[in-house]
Amino acid sequence: MNTDDRGPLDLTRQVDNLKQTVDGYKQLVETQHREIFELRKIVSKVESHKNLLQGYKKVIEDLSAKLRQKDS
Repeated sequence: MNTDDRGPLDLTRQVDNLKQTVDGYKQLVETQHREIFELRKIVSKVESHKNLLQGYKKVIEDLSAKLRQKDS
């Protein structure tokens, strides 16, 4: 049971509420920093895979062109 008799205009209560709010924002910021870090890792992997895919595509195109020339 909450026995806080202080009214909503009590300055110490307001300070306590603001401290809780700030702590909540700090936790939110930390969470967002972790999420951004993870998203950057994912973006890096995606770029790497795109580059690898382009390389494979180029090799396939080159081999296909050589096969067409050989068949002609």
